[in-house]
Amino acid sequence: MKRKMLKILTYLLSISALCCIVFLLFVSYQAQKDPTKIPSFFGYKPLTVLTNSMEPKISAGDMIFVKETNADEVKKNEVITFHTADQKVVTHRVVQVTQEGFLTKGDNNNVEDSWKVQPDKLIGEVAVILPNAGFVAKFISSKMGFSLFVLLPFLLFILIEVFERTNRYFNRKEDTVSTKV
Repeated sequence: MKRKMLKILTYLLSISALCCIVFLLFVSYQAQKDPTKIPSFFGYKPLTVLTNSMEPKISAGDMIFVKETNADEVKKNEVITFHTADQKVVTHRVVQVTQEGFLTKGDNNNVEDSWKVQPDKLIGEVAVILPNAGFVAKFISSKMGFSLFVLLPFLLFILIEVFERTNRYFNRKEDTVSTKV
């Protein structure tokens, strides 16, 4: 029973590690293909928050997943992500919807933003917030983080697989020797 549970746990961990590796490689590939475009995974774009302008709801270091949204679906009080005129990516709350675009404001800011967000500059609406996950994502994107979180699990997976196969091979050999005697 214990052995079966260990085997199931090993398979689950292997599948989880493999899924993480595939996700990271997919996002990295998309980022390399077009560095000016934010990578998207099933319509969701992962971003790391750099400032505290949206505290207490969203803090610096949080990771947000932005769902691609049409501009005509955006309503007052929704948190959106958009490009500014100088191509910075900003996440703020909509305080007013107008014909020309959206007026926005950071929850932690005293005044509304000085610009109007044009509908074509909209990236999407914040769907998921993962507290402090941005720090992890930033570390994983470094060479050391990539080595620890992608290469090391991959090597461990291969070592476990080799160990299990050699173990099975030697167990079969012992079984055939013992049945001949």
